[in-house]
Amino acid sequence: MAEREREVLARVRRFVRRARELIEEISVEHLVEEGGVNPYMVRALGMRSIDEAVEFFVHRRVERSLGTSFGNVLDDVIRILLGGLRGKDLSGVYGRWIEWWDAVLQDRRVVISVKSGPADMDKDQVLYFAQRAREAKERGFRPFLVFAYGKRAFPVIVEYLRREGLAPEEYVRVGRSVFREFLSDQDYYRRALGLFGAAGEEAGDIFTLIDGKVEALARELKHRYGGSLDKMLEDMF
Repeated sequence: MAEREREVLARVRRFVRRARELIEEISVEHLVEEGGVNPYMVRALGMRSIDEAVEFFVHRRVERSLGTSFGNVLDDVIRILLGGLRGKDLSGVYGRWIEWWDAVLQDRRVVISVKSGPADMDKDQVLYFAQRAREAKERGFRPFLVFAYGKRAFPVIVEYLRREGLAPEEYVRVGRSVFREFLSDQDYYRRALGLFGAAGEEAGDIFTLIDGKVEALARELKHRYGGSLDKMLEDMF
């Protein structure tokens, strides 16, 4: 397990480094020339200054960028901790059907689809999982739908799995039950959180970096538009 944890720590560290790079790369061009600032939203929310607009949209851009990429991090972390391999690396052994699965535990004949939180699926995604799950079962694998955190699957997930003949209690694991099912330790989530925390301690103050970026961009935009929010918004058309 120690080797897996070292691999997890390295993976999270890469994410942290990339997070800092994403923040540092945000430019005036991203906000103005590439539509990063939505002028209609600025007006609808009653923003009165360039500072307010920049602060809102920089935080929004960072959250969106990091939120999307962090889903991939959680997929990797769960796979690593459970000792699995990526399905797309096993198509030569089992066929192309297995490429869809995020983690494969070969010794247990288990395939896993990993999601971040229990709200991360809609009806169509649930139905598609059910289709893939039946396909896996036909090939002798036990499919699981795993949520890295949370307490229970949302009703839309439970309802449509049942409609598809897949009992949620058999195929869904959420939060602690993930580690109970695959590591026989439902409290392992504490250790997992600690690994993310260790990487975070090395990240420095991300919020200071964001604040510095907001100040720099606002200063540049105020110089460009003479401090006028109206002129900045009009320049976006």
